[in-house]
Amino acid sequence: MNLNDEIQQVLASYALPNDVIEAFAAAMGRLEENQVAPGLSVGERAPDFELPDPNGKPVRLNDRLAKGPVVLSFFRGDWCPVCNLQLRALERALPDIREAPASLVAVTPQSLQHTLSLQEKAALSFDVLSDVAQKVIRDYRVQFTVPPELKELYLGFYSLDLGEQNGDGSWNLPVPGTFIIDAEGIIRQTHVTADFTRRMEPDDVIEALRPLAAAAAS
Repeated sequence: MNLNDEIQQVLASYALPNDVIEAFAAAMGRLEENQVAPGLSVGERAPDFELPDPNGKPVRLNDRLAKGPVVLSFFRGDWCPVCNLQLRALERALPDIREAPASLVAVTPQSLQHTLSLQEKAALSFDVLSDVAQKVIRDYRVQFTVPPELKELYLGFYSLDLGEQNGDGSWNLPVPGTFIIDAEGIIRQTHVTADFTRRMEPDDVIEALRPLAAAAAS
């Protein structure tokens, strides 16, 4: 089973009311249509950044690029079951990613406390970085503000206060975005969507890395 099939299976098991499903679908559709968070484009230079890992150690993108291509993935938080499925799928694919050879970096707006808990619970062995100020999230053009109708659903139906989840106390989130960046710092492939139920397949990540490895070897 691929990642997106697994996501749909898990979401179906929740048996959410139709009005909740429709509200999320409508809001995501508006975000997509209005290009609120389209992400940086293929061919653009990936902005450098330095963010802390769960232990507070700074990790810089350019340091990772000095060793080869980077897979950069933005996720909403440890409260998101779809994000957790994606991170675990990427962990399973990590040996193939490293064999490319490439690095894997995940970025969330949550605090170090959350990233440490997530890394331990999911046994993640790649960089999980905390962008509390959401500057990197903005720089990569994946930030959006949760619309009022979804805020009401999160607080009411899910009893989830995203202001308590995010490190900056805001109701801003990244849309799911994955960027394949070559060793020169140029974005070579992206998967950015307002639909949080769709993620880039790990197999597609690995496939996107192959020509970068071949170019580096030539």
